[in-house]
Amino acid sequence: MPFKANLLPDPTNEYVAWVDVMGIQSAMSRSISISANFIFKLHIAALNAPRNNVQIYPVMDGFYASSPDKEEIVAFLRHVMSAVGQIFLQTPEPLHRFIVRGALAFGPVVHGSQVPETVDEGLVGHDKYKSAILLGMPIVQANKAEGSAPPFGIHVHESARAFAPAGQQPFHHVWLKWVNPDVGHVWNNLLKQLIAHYDWCASRPNRLLYDATRVAIHKQLANEYFATE
Repeated sequence: MPFKANLLPDPTNEYVAWVDVMGIQSAMSRSISISANFIFKLHIAALNAPRNNVQIYPVMDGFYASSPDKEEIVAFLRHVMSAVGQIFLQTPEPLHRFIVRGALAFGPVVHGSQVPETVDEGLVGHDKYKSAILLGMPIVQANKAEGSAPPFGIHVHESARAFAPAGQQPFHHVWLKWVNPDVGHVWNNLLKQLIAHYDWCASRPNRLLYDATRVAIHKQLANEYFATE
């Protein structure tokens, strides 16, 4: 029987964020236990974050998060980034430190949980599997834009800078700075520790499988992102 795409529900406009661990391929090539530590701590931070009107879609070393509300997705991302940032600050051994970053896009999505079984008989009885699927252009946009994000930063794709839900304003800057008074103690200490960490990485690129050029780029991005404006 053919897949009946005409039975898919109408898409709804939502924010989609993609957040993942930087350099996970290198970490996993060195150690399963170290990379597992990185990955699960990120997912636990997401699970512990406020998730009013936010849905999470885990994907190995990262996750997608979707929400139709700007304030809710920002609150979620602020909690995740500050929680993982706090872990970074509290980890004395550089080899055991990890850094995350992400991106945010906006546009039409379809949640697998909303897809009726009638689209294909192969989905009958597989609601849990189906509900782990998210479809839409913002997924691709957020995934690609993440490569331009600073360490512990969120890049805002042009779709989220051009459009917003009814009654809300688009984002105005290419980077979402998640700092507020509640997480200032994390934000204010990250840059100094990041610079020290990247200096440490720069002295052993071959051991870490971390290209020296990329180390310099990430250090500069951190400098710009956490700079006081």
